[in-house]
Amino acid sequence: MPRRQSAALQEVAGTLSLIIETLVTSVRAFIQACTSISLHDPIARVATSSMIAVVTAVTIANAMHLDDPWWAAISGYVAMQRTAPASLQRGLLRVVGTVVGATLGIVALRWVAYDMFACCLVIFAVATISIIGFNVSRYGYAWLLIVVTFGLVALPSLDAPGAAPHIALDRLLEVIVGSGTAVIVAQVLEPSPTMAAPAALGWSGLFGRKLYVTLHAMRWSLAVAILPLLWRLFDLSTMSQSAITLVAVLATPIATDLHDTNRQLVVKGVQRLLGCAIGGSVGLGLIGLGIDSVELWLVSLAVPVWLCAYVQNGTHSATYVGAQAGFVLIVTLIQGHGPPTSLEPGVDRLVGIFCGLFVLMMVVLITSPPSSVRPTAPVNT
Repeated sequence: MPRRQSAALQEVAGTLSLIIETLVTSVRAFIQACTSISLHDPIARVATSSMIAVVTAVTIANAMHLDDPWWAAISGYVAMQRTAPASLQRGLLRVVGTVVGATLGIVALRWVAYDMFACCLVIFAVATISIIGFNVSRYGYAWLLIVVTFGLVALPSLDAPGAAPHIALDRLLEVIVGSGTAVIVAQVLEPSPTMAAPAALGWSGLFGRKLYVTLHAMRWSLAVAILPLLWRLFDLSTMSQSAITLVAVLATPIATDLHDTNRQLVVKGVQRLLGCAIGGSVGLGLIGLGIDSVELWLVSLAVPVWLCAYVQNGTHSATYVGAQAGFVLIVTLIQGHGPPTSLEPGVDRLVGIFCGLFVLMMVVLITSPPSSVRPTAPVNT
């Protein structure tokens, strides 16, 4: 067997082994975390704060009749951190990133609407700059939200650019409601220690000694840019969810070795699938109970969200599983302005995730980094 084919087979075998190992380890860690809950553990307080933020955010979003109250709930869920200053910083960065991404989406659609090739080029450019910013800026989370929001505004509006301003405004209001709720809850319930300024690589040298960061961003931006083409080709209605999935998986900070970055991406992808399976199953099961009372619906949301937040904030290897389980649980259970009546949104979410992960894995296989590309300094993000 030629040496190149042998190396390729070894790489495939290594990837499959990593997938199985990650799945087994993550399942064990998740079960152990769920069966060793202690209300005296400090993370129980964080879980309670997350639960209150989610329930309050969705209640306010419903009262305001926002289009997608689930995005307000998600904002409350992810903006809640272990301390009040961290929650404030996360909330502010989320709002700023949303404003910039939404604005870019509205402006870009004036030129790229109905032009698929131009749209793909713009998405590639925005994603590349955003992923670079995520890896080199101390405000990386805002950069990540730029490309997420850009996708949420631009992709659904490709064939109806006039709808972009309404979509953008609605996303912004939902983020403000969710993030603001999390910040207020954190100020009341979470501690306020002094925060150290995060280390950052900085923007210099991106075409020199930090070229590996630029290549990393361009590589994964290619996957994001392919999404509109798949949308048209397969007539998918979940491409905005795929955009979130791709960027969330690609949000792994680049490692000192690009091959180690690939390993982290595979691990994160597997854990995302596992978390989605757990959260989606629980959500669909609760919908199957036929709950038609708003109060019972909020309770059915609050209890598993608390458990997911507890797992997410632990010190084990399945924290990302808990985060994604909570994310999908929220998307599944919050379909409108009251108790859910259909399984379709949850199924659509899972389809979007699998589409995004499929594109990601294809890009990983096709554009594996050259062995000669190596960073010259450690990365801290």
